[in-house]
Amino acid sequence: MITLIGTNTSYSSNLNTLKNISMAVEGARPYKFTDYCRKISVNLQNFKKDGRFCDVVLISGEIQIEAHRVVLAASCAYFDAMFSVGLEESQKNHVSLPSVPPNILPIIIDFIYSGEILIDKINVQPLLIAADMLQLKELIVGCTEYLKGELHNTNALGIFRFAEAHNCTDLAHEALEHALGNWKHIAHGDELLDLPFQHLITILSSEQLTVDSEAQVLYSALRWLEHDPAARRRHCFEVLAHVRLPLIAPHTLDEAVKSLQDPSIAVALKTAGVDMTGRGALVPLGAEPRAKARRVMLVVGGSSRHSGTHPPLASDDILSSVLKFDLHKREWEELAPMEIPRIQPGVVTLNGCVYAVGGEQGSKILANGEVYEPQTNTWSSISPMKEARCEFGLTAWKGCLYAFGGWVGSDMGASVEVYDPLSDEWTIIGKMPEPRFGMGVVNYQGIIYIVGGCTPTWRYTRDLLSYNPSTGAWCSLANMKHARNQVTAVVLDHHLYVIGGNAPGPTVLSSVERYSFENESWEEVSQMRSARAGCAAGAAHGVLVAAGGNSEHSADRAFYRALVTLASVEVYEPRDNCWREAAPLPHGLAEAGAALL
Repeated sequence: MITLIGTNTSYSSNLNTLKNISMAVEGARPYKFTDYCRKISVNLQNFKKDGRFCDVVLISGEIQIEAHRVVLAASCAYFDAMFSVGLEESQKNHVSLPSVPPNILPIIIDFIYSGEILIDKINVQPLLIAADMLQLKELIVGCTEYLKGELHNTNALGIFRFAEAHNCTDLAHEALEHALGNWKHIAHGDELLDLPFQHLITILSSEQLTVDSEAQVLYSALRWLEHDPAARRRHCFEVLAHVRLPLIAPHTLDEAVKSLQDPSIAVALKTAGVDMTGRGALVPLGAEPRAKARRVMLVVGGSSRHSGTHPPLASDDILSSVLKFDLHKREWEELAPMEIPRIQPGVVTLNGCVYAVGGEQGSKILANGEVYEPQTNTWSSISPMKEARCEFGLTAWKGCLYAFGGWVGSDMGASVEVYDPLSDEWTIIGKMPEPRFGMGVVNYQGIIYIVGGCTPTWRYTRDLLSYNPSTGAWCSLANMKHARNQVTAVVLDHHLYVIGGNAPGPTVLSSVERYSFENESWEEVSQMRSARAGCAAGAAHGVLVAAGGNSEHSADRAFYRALVTLASVEVYEPRDNCWREAAPLPHGLAEAGAALL
C-alpha cells in the first residue's frame, strides 16, 4: 500500500517521489498517452467555440472573441504579463487589442489554441507584426520561415527592410545575404529606388556585395541618387565614398558623368573622380576589389612539353598542379594539387567549388573526378562518370554538372551525363546529335552552347549548337567563320568567344571570333599575339584571359596531344580590341581545364 504525500510538498517533488517509489516496485514501467496533449487542445478549442468556461473577450474593431485567460497566458508572454501583474486589463472581462487588425485576431487566437495556422503572401506581414507585439515566438518563427522561402530578387530588399523594422534579425540577415549575392540583378529592380539611405550604405559598403565589376556598384548608386535628386543630392559624396572608384576605368566614369540628368550629382561624381589623382581623401586610392568580386582563374592539370626540366607535380609530362591567376593583380599562385594528374579534364565551377572530372592519364581515359574547396584549399573525390571520357565539354546548370561527348574509350562519344552533387551520382540523360570531341562548351542564360570540335565526318568543324537542358531540345545555329577543334570557349559581355584551336593545314590558330547572342551572328576580333590550341581561358572584369596552350600541330600523330606547350599569357580588352601580354605561367602547359572563382 502506497501512502499519499502530504499537501505541503511541491507537485514536482511529489511526482519525483512517486516515480522513485514506483520504480522500486518490481516490474514497474512508465506509461505515456501520446495523444493526451492533442486531446486537451481539441477540448479547449471546443470550449472556446461553445463559449464554455470563457472568462475574457478580446476585441479588435467589430470583432469580439471569447477565450480563456489561462490558455492565453500559458501560450503567450504578452497575455501572461497582462493577466498577472495587476494591469488594468487583468480586472476586466473585455480586453481591446487595437494594434491587431480585425482580420488577423481570429487567426492568431486559433493558433494559440491549436498551434496550427495557414500563412500566405497576404497575411504574413500583419501576422508577423502582431506576433512580434504579442511576443508569440512560435508564430514569429513560422512567419519568418515562410518569408525566407519567398525570398526572390524582386522582394529581397523589401523583406530586408521589413525584418529590420520588426527586429527579426535572422530574417534580416538572410534577406540581406540574398540581396548582396544577387546584386547585379536586384540593382535593376524598383525596390532599390525606395531604399532608405542607411540601408543603401549598408549594402554599398559590404565586402560581400557580389558584382562582376565595381562599375555595377557605381551604376546602382547613381540610379538611387537620381530617383529623387532634390532629397538625395546632399548624400552624393557619402554614397560615392562607398564606391571603389579607382577600380573603374576612366572612360566608364566619363560615360557615367555624361549620362546623369542632375547637374549636382554629375559634378559630385566628376569631383570624386578628379580626387583620385591624390588630392584630398574622398575615395581610397589603394582600393581592392570586394571579397565577392575578387575573381581568380584556376588552371587545372594539363601537360607540359618543352626543352627544360619537368615542372613540379608532373608525371610523364602530365600535371596534377593547380595554378591561380588573380585577374586584378595579374599574378600567379600555386594551390593544392589534384589527387591525380590528368590532361584534357572537364573543369567547371559549381556552388563556389571547382570540379575536375575525367581526362586522360597516360593511355588511360578517366571516369573519376574530384572537387576543390577554396576555403580549405583541399581536393576530395566524387563518384565517377558512367563513361570515362577526355577532351569533352563540361558546364554547370541549376546546381548540376553536364558532361557532353568527348573521347570515350576508343572512339568519339555522343552521350550526355548529369551529375547531382547532393546525391553524388551521375546519370546519362541522352545523346548529342552526333559524336564530338575537342569542342568548346559554355552556358549562357540557361542555354548550353557547343562550338567547333571534331566529329566522325569532319576533323575540324564550324558548328555552333545549342542545347536546352529544360526541354532536351537541340538546335543548329550560325556557323563560325573558321573550322577548328581543340578550341577554348568563354562568355564575356553577351558574347561567346572562341579562342585559337587547330585548323586544316595542319595549323594552330591565333584567330579569335565571337558570337553575339543578341544578333545571332559571328565576327572576327583581333588575333592573339601567339597561335595556341587547347589553352586555358576565362573572362571577368571586362577582360578575357588566354593562358598556355599548344603551339604546334601535326597530322602525323594523335592530334589531341600537345607537341610544344606555351607559358605565355595574353589578356584581351574588347573596348580596345587588343591583346596584351600578362605575367606568364610558371611553366609551359596545355590541355588543362580552367574555371573562375
